[in-house]
Amino acid sequence: MSASRLGELHELHGLQPVLPVADLGRSVQWYCEQIGLDLDFLYGAPPHYGRVKNLGFGAPIYLHLSQIAPGETLARAELRLHVGRDVDGLYAAYRARGVAVGAPPADQPWGLREFELRDPDGHLLIFGAESAPVAAAAAVPE
Repeated sequence: MSASRLGELHELHGLQPVLPVADLGRSVQWYCEQIGLDLDFLYGAPPHYGRVKNLGFGAPIYLHLSQIAPGETLARAELRLHVGRDVDGLYAAYRARGVAVGAPPADQPWGLREFELRDPDGHLLIFGAESAPVAAAAAVPE
């Protein structure tokens, strides 16, 4: 079996990014109350690590949140989240909740309809849904 098939052979699936955050409590509250995820767990006394999740539709979403030490530099991430239905409605719901969202959803040349927002620590969240077929890209050699 070729090296490129190891993921298939071993059934690699799911990705659980770890986001550094300045204030774990604030971040958990924002992801749960504003974005609509659920608290999975908190770790430490006082908590300095946690995970939020969404298991309701399609592939699960897990985001780990790790509080940085005072004075430590906060590295920012970019995450893309797939929206299965009504990306425009999700944008409107976030606006109604007072989430600071960017421009309204727009069709992108890569076949997704997307909008962006930033969490309290500056991590960029891009929400996208399929919008139109895209011409096949050039084949990538194995």
